[in-house]
Amino acid sequence: MEKKGHMRLFTALMLIGLALLWKGEAEAQKKIRFGYPSVADMGDIPSLLAWSQLKEQGYEVVPRFFSKTDLAVQAVVAGEADMGAAAGITVIKAIEQGRNLKIFAEQVRNEWQLMTPVSIKEPKQLDGKRVAYHAPFSLTEALVKWMANYYKVNPQWMIVPGSEVRAEALMRGQIDATPAEIADVLNVLDSKPGQFHVLLSYARIFPELLGTVYFARTDYLQTNGAVVEAVLEAVLRAHRMTEENPAQAKEAALKLLPGTKAGTIDAIAKNYRDLRIWDVNGGVSRERGNGSLKFFEETGLVKKGVLNFELVFASEHLEKVLKKMGRR
Repeated sequence: MEKKGHMRLFTALMLIGLALLWKGEAEAQKKIRFGYPSVADMGDIPSLLAWSQLKEQGYEVVPRFFSKTDLAVQAVVAGEADMGAAAGITVIKAIEQGRNLKIFAEQVRNEWQLMTPVSIKEPKQLDGKRVAYHAPFSLTEALVKWMANYYKVNPQWMIVPGSEVRAEALMRGQIDATPAEIADVLNVLDSKPGQFHVLLSYARIFPELLGTVYFARTDYLQTNGAVVEAVLEAVLRAHRMTEENPAQAKEAALKLLPGTKAGTIDAIAKNYRDLRIWDVNGGVSRERGNGSLKFFEETGLVKKGVLNFELVFASEHLEKVLKKMGRR
């Protein structure tokens, strides 16, 4: 009898232990560590809104803002973050180098605009001029070097990290041209009216080019499908809300981006809507993925014939969510 009592006690303790273990695993799955490549800006508004939605579903999203894109990618690779956002080309380069990552959706489309003083009226005038971009193997490098090849010009290349830093350098006369994000374009035009303009809108020339993407480790995507799909559904709802109700998006931006002027948010939001920067269907498709890979191959950022859609993208979670929500 005593042995049976010990056995029952042991079994009960084992079941309690397993229950606690299962509970711990469930709680861990409900916690999402998310890496951003910079401080929060307008492009992050839908994802920040999505985290609020997920909180109501019992998820805890822990955002971490890194100072550089590479650091956000490294955090996901190292398992310090579960998923993140980063420039598509940066993630693709990491995959090319053997990192265990895949892109599962797009955060914002390509939004870059080439800014110059108004005295430069056509790209051919950039021959010999100081043209700055973010870094080697960046989307900005690909875009300006496409321009140089297309218009047969040979600028003086300069590397200046940070769109806002390059915008300031442009206004100070330290460079002659640079790709800038929409917020920085508007800041330049507002700060120096009549002195600068958009020479080329890469967003309009390459509307299908992937911009900033959502990505995660391949093993995380395989073992946490329900979490990924919950994130995608919340993000798509936020994307669609910003298109249907711009006033609500502005209200969220004023709250989440303190210090940003209402007029600036209105202007950025209008540009975002005009260019459909927030894709209501999640952005990743075979057509856009292959088109982006081809562009990066042709501009020399990735080796030809090494990567394909299956190696870079995991679209099955997005497809499942779109089947549930419907395409627009």
